[in-house]
Amino acid sequence: MLSLGKIPIENIKAHPVRTAIVFLLALAQAACVFGGVMALRGIHREMEVAEARLGADLVVYPKAIAVSSKINMRKVQMQGAPVKVYKNRVLLSKMQDCGDIAAASHQIYISDKLPNGKDIWVVGIEADKDFVIKPWLEEMDFAFPLGTVAVGSKVEGDKVTLFQRDWPVGARLKETGSELDYAVFAGMDTLSELIAASKAAGINDYAEIDPQTMFSSVLVRVKDKSRTESAMNWINRYVRKVKAGRNQAALSKTAESIGTASKASAAAFGSAWLLMLLASGIVSSMLMKERKKELYVWHTVGASRSLIRNVMLREAFILQLSGALAGVLCAAAVFAAAGSRLLPGVAFAASDMVLSFAAAVLLTVGAGLFGTWNTLRKTENRQEGQMLLPV
Repeated sequence: MLSLGKIPIENIKAHPVRTAIVFLLALAQAACVFGGVMALRGIHREMEVAEARLGADLVVYPKAIAVSSKINMRKVQMQGAPVKVYKNRVLLSKMQDCGDIAAASHQIYISDKLPNGKDIWVVGIEADKDFVIKPWLEEMDFAFPLGTVAVGSKVEGDKVTLFQRDWPVGARLKETGSELDYAVFAGMDTLSELIAASKAAGINDYAEIDPQTMFSSVLVRVKDKSRTESAMNWINRYVRKVKAGRNQAALSKTAESIGTASKASAAAFGSAWLLMLLASGIVSSMLMKERKKELYVWHTVGASRSLIRNVMLREAFILQLSGALAGVLCAAAVFAAAGSRLLPGVAFAASDMVLSFAAAVLLTVGAGLFGTWNTLRKTENRQEGQMLLPV
């Protein structure tokens, strides 16, 4: 005996063309959503990294003749420009009163000659507070352990010789296009060992430097980007013997480009999904016209509106869910096989896969059920009051 629970399955079997159309539309829509969300998540993550690589909002140097003669504060490098100036951090105590500052990270610069006679900068950073150098690391989880250094993209080898001692290279930076490509980076504890090694090698230029209490520059991130100018003016006015600067033109143009690219990718995904949704709605309307006779039969045998909707929504749910799952699997296979070629440089995480799966299934099934319910409601309203004819 045929039960109401089996009717949706029998309807699906009895109309293979209609079933194939709805299934394929759900598949395409789910694949579009899955691929779109995956791409957006990956692009958004890359945009965040790109924004982090813009560097600090402000760079603060000691206001000394030696510094001002070497650094153009209007074109300052926002990852820190190496200078041999060392001051006590007591100078910076007043900066704590600036409410616009979200984070500050100190850097100290020393240098040595490589065995080939070339000079090389060593940048001491606060590994736990740094937000400028770490985004450039190829090994993002590198924690600057004691005795191990990171190097710029142009520094070769798995170790670097500084002050007559070999230091293992634990990480590398991606190319920055600046002099930092040729530099070595060390945590402050490792910098203390480097300074001790310099003294042991007979170099006393850095003997008085304490990496824990001194600085060459301070990299500053502000809470609100629109307040960057205000924060810079506050520091220059109230913090004595230091000078704050920003590369205003370069940062504003790059940040604007990042924001535009992010919005464009979101708009492209949204437009593609809306087109798929529109196509699904049009097809649902056309298919419902084909099912008018079926509705007449249901009304003739005395079926209520709720019963008819229950049967047809179950049928739609089965088709939408199976199509969505198939679409997700197809899109996932494409990303697994060619994701890096489709979106070069964009990284995907497991969380992206989970979020994309959930979004694709929920949006596809939800949109499909709503479309079926809405089309059925309109059809029933048009039929209301009309004479039911036997089929």
